Amino acid sequence: MTPVFGGQHAGMGTKNYLVRLDDGHRNPAYLELLGLDDAQPDVAASSTMFGVGRRGPDPRPHLVTWAIHPGDLDRTAADAASHGIDVGPVEEWSRNAPDGTLLEWRVAMNPALPLGGLQPFLINWGSTAHPSANPALSTFALKGLEFESPDPSALERTLTGIGLPSCPRSGSDSSPPSSPGSRPPTGSSSCADT
Repeated sequence: MTPVFGGQHAGMGTKNYLVRLDDGHRNPAYLELLGLDDAQPDVAASSTMFGVGRRGPDPRPHLVTWAIHPGDLDRTAADAASHGIDVGPVEEWSRNAPDGTLLEWRVAMNPALPLGGLQPFLINWGSTAHPSANPALSTFALKGLEFESPDPSALERTLTGIGLPSCPRSGSDSSPPSSPGSRPPTGSSSCADT
């Protein structure tokens, strides 16, 4: 499959490519492949979207973070704050698509990427068409989503605090005992079929 060029993030030093994700439940979803934009060489590494410029010119691909689309972004951000979860300020963002169409959306993103990026940011596309609606996108089947964290309780507290249904936990009871020099035990949260 070939990802479709999504566009540049002007002033943020990045560009993206997109593929559609099909979870079998008709929930619109997409994967955004984000990288440095050679046409924006003067953007400071610290000012690039998600700090990808700090990773160097040829970083190893990995998942940086993810997003959810709540029904009411402002209320979700306020509810999260009432649970002690900093989702970041609600901001208006925009960029031009390759065909010149102005895309506008609202986002709340904590630039610290809490929990190693496992805390999702919030996004609302408003009247702009959802990126997954682009008929040119290739489609990947999404069978589920699972997160591993050294602190599964904090992850579950965060996901619940931003209004996601409590994801079933697995892994923490089946992890081998920790020994010197080994990785600490982790737990995982699975959002498959939710």
